[in-house]
Amino acid sequence: MSGAEKRGYLNENFKLFHIFDKRAMDFDSHSHDFHKLIICLRGSVTYIIEGKTYSLSPWDVLLVPKDKIHHSKTDALMAYERFVLFISDSFLSSLGTDGTLSECFLRAADCGKCLYHASASFRQNISESVLALEEAISSSDGYANVLLADAAFVRLMVYINRLVIEDKGLEGAIADEKLDGIISYINTHFSEDLSIDSLSQKFYISRSGLMHKFKTVTGGSVHSYITQKRLSAALSMLRDGASASHAAHSCGFSDYTVFYKSFKKTYGYPPGDAISK
Repeated sequence: MSGAEKRGYLNENFKLFHIFDKRAMDFDSHSHDFHKLIICLRGSVTYIIEGKTYSLSPWDVLLVPKDKIHHSKTDALMAYERFVLFISDSFLSSLGTDGTLSECFLRAADCGKCLYHASASFRQNISESVLALEEAISSSDGYANVLLADAAFVRLMVYINRLVIEDKGLEGAIADEKLDGIISYINTHFSEDLSIDSLSQKFYISRSGLMHKFKTVTGGSVHSYITQKRLSAALSMLRDGASASHAAHSCGFSDYTVFYKSFKKTYGYPPGDAISK
């Protein structure tokens, strides 16, 4: 898989994974059209989100907002156990008052503060909630089990949001200042000329230096990162009712055929079907 591709599909409101690994891993850069929550139970892992590096330790909570390009690295020295929760943005926004439970991911997307450490009190609440959610999901034949799972999910997200709102985010995300500026520029100018030459000239960095720095820090190429950002923006426009040709042009695709093929390869369906997905 090349860098910055979409990975994973979510057809449910949320999906929980309890994962244990004891081997070195270096995942490709990718993104999702849903939110991802990671609760580290033991071991250590490095996550790179939009060029910022976060090192997780036990009982760290990492928020990966939808459409944010990221990848992770682990080594074989320590077993890595975690809960990973995929969450539908529309479902999360529908809960509470005015999308209250989406606040944690909105803050992570707006401020770039994605890593939080659960104190002893939060640790107990989060642990009890995620274990209750795991149990409810595994007992699929119980009476009103879907409601029970939804209740456990809401409880967990309440505590995650309280953790974020109390602003106990861990400082020290490592970022390359020049690359951070380049990524910020791409994220706000994806409809414009973003060739390697134009970026190199604008940020006073050689072509080879730009490509090497981008690959080293983000785990993917400049081209794949830009393409994914453009596709994500186009998907949002399509779901808001824009025509495929208008979305393609507005998001920086000069060739509709290239847009069509890239979109279908990434999402698994053609642009015309986006509004029904």
